[in-house]
Amino acid sequence: MLKYKLLAIDLDKTLLNNEHRVSKRNYLALKKCKEMGLYVILASGREVETIDRFSDELDIYDPIIACVGAIVCGEKQHGKRELLYHKPLPVGIVDEVMEFTKAMGWCLTVHYPDKILALKQDKYTDIYHNQTGATFTFVSDLYEIISGSQPTKLIIVVDADIREDVYQQFLKKWGDKANITKTNPEYVEVNAKGVDKGVALIELCRILDIPISQTMAFGDNYSDLPMLTVSGGKILMDNASDDIKSELKEKFSDLIIAPSNEDDGVAYIIESLLID
Repeated sequence: MLKYKLLAIDLDKTLLNNEHRVSKRNYLALKKCKEMGLYVILASGREVETIDRFSDELDIYDPIIACVGAIVCGEKQHGKRELLYHKPLPVGIVDEVMEFTKAMGWCLTVHYPDKILALKQDKYTDIYHNQTGATFTFVSDLYEIISGSQPTKLIIVVDADIREDVYQQFLKKWGDKANITKTNPEYVEVNAKGVDKGVALIELCRILDIPISQTMAFGDNYSDLPMLTVSGGKILMDNASDDIKSELKEKFSDLIIAPSNEDDGVAYIIESLLID
């Protein structure tokens, strides 16, 4: 009997290499997992649309976790997915963040389950597009459109050298009201309080009737820590920062450090631990 029934795998810097591609070795390892009857769950900060591009490439149509856990979608059937879980931002925080970023002149991207809005195309929206492949709808009346609405998440895209300062400002202003995370070097992400990949994984396991102890999670970044914390098997990529490695090593004696995303670390773990 298999010890694990479900693999939850982050995309960027985990399953994907630095060119944002799935290697042949990782592809074949995941294909073998499906043949063995495992669920393979792509769990990312990305939107449903951009996760599905890799789902299609991998021929894996299991449920997905999107937007850092704010969205859980069911199995893809006939080109569509059912929305199983969605926790959007409260209206008040959206308006506050909107006014603050507008005053500071930072790029605000507004993410709904079916679209991403931004004020205009610039180098910051290009950064996000180039890293994720996501497409934007640019609207000159962005602030009027989003005022009073409840998007899934907000991402503030800034120069990497000021990202930490921006993150600290957001943490100070909204850390008690929302989940503030730093993902890619240019991003500060704002989600509803209680949203993270760990909560989403627990919810998905409840829906699928799988014990959380029979899951294995793969990740590299701060947004992956909740998922790694709750999962049975905890796989951290070698390309994770030293701070993350130290934090998880101190908490979990059973933490496994996989080779880096450039060295097919996901496939290495699957080949070593899961394939007979």
